[in-house]
Amino acid sequence: MRKLFVLFIFFALFSLAGFSFASTEIGTISDGYQYAWGNNSGWFNFDATQGSVFVRDANLTGYVWSENFGWINLNPPGSGVSNNNEGTLSGYAWGENTGWINFSGVIINSAGQFTGTASGDITGTISFDCSGCVVKTDWRAKSSRGGGGLPPGAYSSPGAPTPSGFSVLIEDGKEYTKNPIVTLRLNGGSDVKTMAISESPGFENAIQENYQTTKTFVLSQSDGNKIVYVKFYTQYGQSSPTASDSINLKTQPPEIKITYIKEKYSPDEDAILSGETESNAEVFLYLDQQYSSFKADNNGKWLISLGKLSLGKHKVELIPRDAFGNIGKPLTVEILVEVSALPAEPEFLPSILEKVKQGLELLIPKFLKPEEIKPVEVITVPQETPLSLARRWILLPVGPIRRFVLSPLPAEIKVLAQKFPELEKTFKDVGVTKITDVEKLKIANLKLPGLTQALGLGQVEIIPGKFTPPKGVPIIKLPSTIKQRIPSEIVFARTGGGLIDLNIALSIGNQGKPEQRIEIIAGAPLQLVIKTDTPVKKIKGYIVFKSKKPKKVSSNVSLDYLAASLMFAGPNLAENQDQSARIEEKLVLLEFEYEDTGDGVYTATVQTPAVDGEYEIITVVDYEEEQIVLKEIRLITVVDPEGYVYEKDGEKETRILGAVASLYWLNTGTKQYELWPAKDYQQENPQTTDVRGTYSFLVPEGYYYLKVDAPGYLSYDGKPFQVTEGSGVHINVELKTKYWWTKIVDWKTVLLLVVILLLLYNFYRDKMRETREKNVAQNKI
Repeated sequence: MRKLFVLFIFFALFSLAGFSFASTEIGTISDGYQYAWGNNSGWFNFDATQGSVFVRDANLTGYVWSENFGWINLNPPGSGVSNNNEGTLSGYAWGENTGWINFSGVIINSAGQFTGTASGDITGTISFDCSGCVVKTDWRAKSSRGGGGLPPGAYSSPGAPTPSGFSVLIEDGKEYTKNPIVTLRLNGGSDVKTMAISESPGFENAIQENYQTTKTFVLSQSDGNKIVYVKFYTQYGQSSPTASDSINLKTQPPEIKITYIKEKYSPDEDAILSGETESNAEVFLYLDQQYSSFKADNNGKWLISLGKLSLGKHKVELIPRDAFGNIGKPLTVEILVEVSALPAEPEFLPSILEKVKQGLELLIPKFLKPEEIKPVEVITVPQETPLSLARRWILLPVGPIRRFVLSPLPAEIKVLAQKFPELEKTFKDVGVTKITDVEKLKIANLKLPGLTQALGLGQVEIIPGKFTPPKGVPIIKLPSTIKQRIPSEIVFARTGGGLIDLNIALSIGNQGKPEQRIEIIAGAPLQLVIKTDTPVKKIKGYIVFKSKKPKKVSSNVSLDYLAASLMFAGPNLAENQDQSARIEEKLVLLEFEYEDTGDGVYTATVQTPAVDGEYEIITVVDYEEEQIVLKEIRLITVVDPEGYVYEKDGEKETRILGAVASLYWLNTGTKQYELWPAKDYQQENPQTTDVRGTYSFLVPEGYYYLKVDAPGYLSYDGKPFQVTEGSGVHINVELKTKYWWTKIVDWKTVLLLVVILLLLYNFYRDKMRETREKNVAQNKI
């Protein structure tokens, strides 16, 4: 019994020692020692419920709770707080309301206590050494601990939910596809916040992105079996096991060739052809005005008989289509049928050897003889069904429709590809080779690149020791060699003194014509740029009112930058006019002329209308050569109203005069938010609102957040947001008054309270009087 007790004590001590070592390698925050203080932001709790902060040799993970700014992620995608094994921290944490917080000044000492300061543009200095500021952990520096402990990854965070029931489905479970652009159906459960998608099981170069149930994904371009791997992550950084799905991708069309055909056939023999194509491919056959189809075998071999043909020449067209739906190039041959042609099997007397061969074949059992391959008899039918059988008129002949379906892209598309080199590459990657492939592009919005991007110029101005927001390049600073690269007869839109490029969205109108659309803020300056390849007399512009409410586009097409070209009626965005351009005179708000800046480049600067709505900027090019007709380029402009600052009073809104709106930009070099340098873009920042309470900013791409202050009101600190292209910032901001209770307690309420108090006092006096009278009566008795 004593021995058992000793063994029990030994194992208990051993297990406790092991637990101690584990906690020194993967540490948690000690209870009661969890708070740091920010001079501009208040208390930070490193041991909040569901925060799950862990200290490891390499980094810190989990979430810190701020009483004023909410959750702060210690290990955000693309950054995070790092540990050098000895307690010296570095790197950045991220909060949606705080931006980046730099932990480079924080050290975990030998006792596991955080010392030093972290700093953020919004939070200010976060101290771990002030009075009442103590954050401790049971993690210890690697050099000060012994062996043992849990293996890496063996510890799981308590209290944090894990995603379950996760899955990914490619193209709703289809086995194959011919389009590398596929739709993923994702299921990560209710606790998922982010996800990572990759075609590599190791997720090399994959990034975490916001979780969504449906996502468009582009497979790698090589044909074959494709596997997509997905991991889901909770808001606490925990990842799920890897989910995956596979699909076969084939974008290359099949080829077909003929291996056997005679030069001439007799009218008394069957016309037999054989050839090769892809395995199990379907082959469409067109013989004169007849149509049929057949399939190749598992090895791609095919052998067909067209039967006995009439005298003369017969045209045969073969078009292969694989199981994925890819259609190959047509193969056309001619079959000549003449009386002089020898039959397929001429009559002649067999030789002695032939008789011996035939005799031996009779002795071979039937099951040992090779299977005789017979040609497939192709039964053709007319391409056009007789009217008596169709029971309807055939208005569209089948032949031209078939040729249209299989025809390559028109020559006009090649002209657009020359203007936007990305076009040809994208068509090749996506598999757009013929007119009917246009359907592949109907996914999302299609945009033309801005002028700076179209010229391949860098957009980020780099100053030694400082990062600045991206800028376009003014036209006057472009050398002649660069100007020559501007795509012709396309109107580019810019703002901010030509330093901010506006991407032009392209869509298809109700009449099937392409529409160029831009969005800009009311009353903002707008620079228009156009280049011509031929000398012009003049270029005039008109701003025409279209609608108070912008119309929705009828259909959208999607491919990052490039021109929405497949839908164009012609090779250019400009339309030829047989006579002088038709401008709606009654609706014209402004008429202006473009100025020649040299090298065939013309610019015009106009002010957008002050009233929001849908307008059209019409550019008319009048060439010097009379043989070239006028060309008209239309640019639909959606004018958005300015943002405004207001106070809510019941169902009404009261605009606030004198509010100060400040816009902050995330400096990617320092990872700190800074006041956006508006003067570099011919604007002001901060802006003070007028009697209408309005403000607006026109900014390039980047991360921003808005701050608004006004006397007598609580400050407004907006959440960070991303601008993916040049656009306006015009958010309507509601401010709360500091003395909100005065709106609830007015003079009527005060008067009612006084009346109630007087009634209560009167009731109290009556009760006291009754009590005294009762006591007097009892004393007399």
